[in-house]
Amino acid sequence: MKNRDAFNNALIKSKIVPAVKHPEDLGEVFNMPWVSVIILLGGDLNGLEEMLKVRRKYPEKFLLAHIDLLNGIGKDESGVRYLKRLGLEGIVSVKWQLLRYAKENKMLTVQRLFLVDSEAIRTGLKVIKQMSPDAIEIMPASVPKFAIDELHKATALSILGGGLLRTEEDVHKALDNGLTAVTSSRRNLWNLHLT
Repeated sequence: MKNRDAFNNALIKSKIVPAVKHPEDLGEVFNMPWVSVIILLGGDLNGLEEMLKVRRKYPEKFLLAHIDLLNGIGKDESGVRYLKRLGLEGIVSVKWQLLRYAKENKMLTVQRLFLVDSEAIRTGLKVIKQMSPDAIEIMPASVPKFAIDELHKATALSILGGGLLRTEEDVHKALDNGLTAVTSSRRNLWNLHLT
């Protein structure tokens, strides 16, 4: 497994993390030289092995799957171990138990949090302290700056933001609010070159 520092450096460098809904788009995304981290948002277990064969051609890149959205895999410890055995580097999930299993199997972990109010921030911070993921993804990316600042004060983790980003201006605003990088399923945003 690539280490947390390399993963976080890739997030800082990329600023845009394609969130790929359609597995057939992976080849295109892997060929984008400015993309270092990719999150698979869809697909099913039957096609994952082929996707990972394509991924092996790009050892410098990171591929994680949002396990909650991956069909055909058990959402349990055995399912996580199977993903590791297939060669998946890491997972994204709202479920801390799955992230714990992934950490035990030396996989990268991204804790997804839905920040709908102040209580969600407090609850999210408790989970993060117990779980110690490699990064956090907050939804939506358009949360107020104070919410991102609270997370930064409480943790040194990279903070990604996803959801409700449509334009380059939306991306810049989210990054200016303190996000390390943004995730997006919008193809028009994958091509942004941000430094």
